Amino acid sequence: MIDYLNTHAEQIALIVVTFLAIFSFIVFVGAIYSRWILNLKEKKEKKIRERLSTLVIQYVSGDLSFENLKGELSTDTDYSILMQISNQLEKNLEGEEEIRLKRLLNLPPIRIFFVGRFETNDPLERAKACLYFSRQNKMKKSKLPKIMSYTASEYPMLAYSSCMAIIVHGSTRQKREAIHNLLINEGVSDQALNDIFKEFQIQSSEDGEVEAQLLMGFIAQKAYSDKRTALVIRTLGELNFYQSADFLLNEFKNLSEDDYSPVIAKALIEVLAQFGMGEILEDLHKLYTNSEHREVRESTAKAFGFFLDPVSKPILKWLMLDRDFYVRFYAAKSLSNYPDVQLSELDLPGMESDEYSELLGEIETSKELEY
Repeated sequence: MIDYLNTHAEQIALIVVTFLAIFSFIVFVGAIYSRWILNLKEKKEKKIRERLSTLVIQYVSGDLSFENLKGELSTDTDYSILMQISNQLEKNLEGEEEIRLKRLLNLPPIRIFFVGRFETNDPLERAKACLYFSRQNKMKKSKLPKIMSYTASEYPMLAYSSCMAIIVHGSTRQKREAIHNLLINEGVSDQALNDIFKEFQIQSSEDGEVEAQLLMGFIAQKAYSDKRTALVIRTLGELNFYQSADFLLNEFKNLSEDDYSPVIAKALIEVLAQFGMGEILEDLHKLYTNSEHREVRESTAKAFGFFLDPVSKPILKWLMLDRDFYVRFYAAKSLSNYPDVQLSELDLPGMESDEYSELLGEIETSKELEY
């Protein structure tokens, strides 16, 4: 056997090299072909998107009749792209234009298309169906249990879209469970959660009492990461749920002086300052201006600008010498809110004149651009 291999070594090597060369050529051709097919598909979808975007805009503006637009829709690709366009447009539409768009999405072929996707095994297709359901004014309640189960999916897009459908069509209990599932899913982005909470506000009762209690319950559970808990706290502020102020103040007062979460402390300080809860000032003055965490010192400096307490003025001057730029920036900006303070006339030892001029310029820019 060894003699045979030695005798035919060159031929064997040639066969192996030839095989590898042919295999590499096939892989190369396959990759080129796949890329070519993908490019063709992308170009085709781009043309369809451009055509449908123009038609949909004409339709919602009243320049194109429902029947004429309906006649332009025929393929599954049309329906899928139409859903994407409607998701983008819906955020900017209201009144009659929004009604026209919803009527379009109720077309039987479109409804059949997305309902069919709901029964597939593909998570992305299920997500498309759930998003479609979330855009409907009503849906079959028999589908809600299955949609609820999707909120616990490991696939972020499916978890997000099913939660959106539950927020629109589900009960308070189902909404609580769906949001809980998203909060513990670290794959779901903060932006996706923000979208959920915005829709949550739209679907809220007039006084928002039930919804505020639900969000406070999530915070009280202490079951989520610091980042997620801070997001829920900020949501209470963004949704203007003032009935949560006392609860949040209690959470703030119960922070450990030596071992608190900086992201939670920052969120609490910002929301309580927004709510005008002056009860936090004493702790801000004594504890948080000296925090080792940059974000806490920054939120403290920002909060002082809401209250304009005389005791805060010397502290803000001291914070203007902080090692971090944004702490210095918000300290100076808060100080500029005091009617008896002229920043240009302050004498701050330890700060270079060029550095101070740059800081003043940033503050002027921020006021002009309102940030």
